[in-house]
Amino acid sequence: MAETKRPPFSALPLDPNGPPGNAWGLYGADDCLGALNLLTPAVVVSAATEIKTGERVSLDWQLTKPSRSSFGRDPFASKFINKTKPGAPHRCVNDDILTFNTQCSSQWDGLRHYGYQKAQRYYNNTTPSDLSDPAVLSIDAVAEKGGIVGRGVLLDYAAYCARHNITVDPLASSAIKVDDLQKVADEQGVAFKQGDILFIRGGYTAAYNALSPEQREAVGKREPDPALFLGVEPSATTLKWIWETGFAAVAGDMPSFEQAPLAGPHTHIGGIWKGESWEEEMQGGGLLHQWLLGGWGLPIGELFDLETLSKRCAEMKRWTFFLSSVPLKVPGGVASPPNAVAIF
Repeated sequence: MAETKRPPFSALPLDPNGPPGNAWGLYGADDCLGALNLLTPAVVVSAATEIKTGERVSLDWQLTKPSRSSFGRDPFASKFINKTKPGAPHRCVNDDILTFNTQCSSQWDGLRHYGYQKAQRYYNNTTPSDLSDPAVLSIDAVAEKGGIVGRGVLLDYAAYCARHNITVDPLASSAIKVDDLQKVADEQGVAFKQGDILFIRGGYTAAYNALSPEQREAVGKREPDPALFLGVEPSATTLKWIWETGFAAVAGDMPSFEQAPLAGPHTHIGGIWKGESWEEEMQGGGLLHQWLLGGWGLPIGELFDLETLSKRCAEMKRWTFFLSSVPLKVPGGVASPPNAVAIF
């Protein structure tokens, strides 16, 4: 991963023939890592200085949660297989078979997941037909390069709201604004570095865990749209902040990193930023998904379990840590459980 000077946000799009905001070609025409190129050996070595006590905190939620996806995805299923055979009663051997949508619980969205909806292009001008080749933009390229490893930063928005008596419902559609995220960072004493891996705790997994089984089912069946959740504001301000801060990846504990539903009045119908005005040129919503995944190759993490991490960060009064996260090495993979651990 050679170091590359990143242009300012105002210089986007880099490919003038491509869709708005794209950074295609920044790391080469055949690049499949996108913003993860920021995780250079020097950045990882620097991040390793975060390891001081050796304490480890898992960031993966249980694969069985949520019990019903609000996006219509198949739930997790497992089958326990006892391998004991007749005539060998003392043979203690078991297998299991797991079946799940890679986005049924904690996940990294890979670069095959979401592209520019109107342009029908994925990262680096990749067409839908190009994805018939499992080597193109596959998430196993991330695993092959050693995973998403570097300095993690937690912005505990839920704790910030509690301190300031701000009412927030993670199970309702509302936006986390950049101004508030910067206030969280200031209160926590966090100074960002290029290549940081951002985590935002909105409180969704805690709110979900507090529901009864019947309430959990009801959340997944809400009408007319069950996908109504707290998330980062899909706006030009957010895009500029993410780009200029230089995050290598972003994640949250919400079902969608950005405010859900992905298409609605709050998304300007997927409007795109040009100068000082919005133009309604995109279709399908998912403004941050389009720009981050399709435009910059920047992985998006969702449904991370940040509750234990939040408690430990508050106790230690430090919100940065070494992160190790290696996706599944699946050729042609779209997304993957993160297998993520924070090390203090």
